[in-house]
Amino acid sequence: MKRIFLYGLMICMTSIGFMSCSGDDELTDTRVTNFANFLLEGDEFMVVNVGEPFTDPGFTVMEGTEDITDKTVVTGKVDTNTCGFYTISYSAVNKDNFSASAERTVMVINPNSLASAYLSETEFGTRHYYDLPVFIEENEDGTFTIDDIAGGFYAYGRYPGYPYDFSLETVLKLNDDNTIEVVDQDPKDWFWEEAIAITSGTYDPETGTIKLELDFAGDPMKVTLTK
Repeated sequence: MKRIFLYGLMICMTSIGFMSCSGDDELTDTRVTNFANFLLEGDEFMVVNVGEPFTDPGFTVMEGTEDITDKTVVTGKVDTNTCGFYTISYSAVNKDNFSASAERTVMVINPNSLASAYLSETEFGTRHYYDLPVFIEENEDGTFTIDDIAGGFYAYGRYPGYPYDFSLETVLKLNDDNTIEVVDQDPKDWFWEEAIAITSGTYDPETGTIKLELDFAGDPMKVTLTK
């Protein structure tokens, strides 16, 4: 009985040894892969005036020490005739078939009109968000439509990526004294059960800055838009 036990123990130890060797082989059979590294010339976020030409500042893509810039796929276009936010994407696949990418955002503004793309700073309660995208377009009747009077507070600040439209589209009127008032609001989602009123709104043509002090269900909200 003792002999059988020792024989079984030897078999177990041998099996463990084979397993360990196999594991060691797997650990030593390693490969190093270099992901594409994107070196963008210029800034990742750029501002261009409407009507002015835009030229991509350029980029270099390296896979380790190898330059693979010529293997990069670039997608996205910038229409400088139309205000808005445009994304240029750069992507490349390394020799091990792993992909990597980088992006550049171009903001096209109109420095001489209320209708333009803007970056928003918005405050509500204890929350404070910066550099959120907002767009204002001019209507045929001379009014203006802002895609979110809350300055992207919920859409891009508090709930980014949610499958709901948290923006509150609002029609605005720019008065002769550069004050701003609400004409109409068109909520795109169930979220907006309460309207947002402007308690104070001004546009500075020299700086292109819009300052809005709002009332949302009795609580103050502050939005500042800059180009």
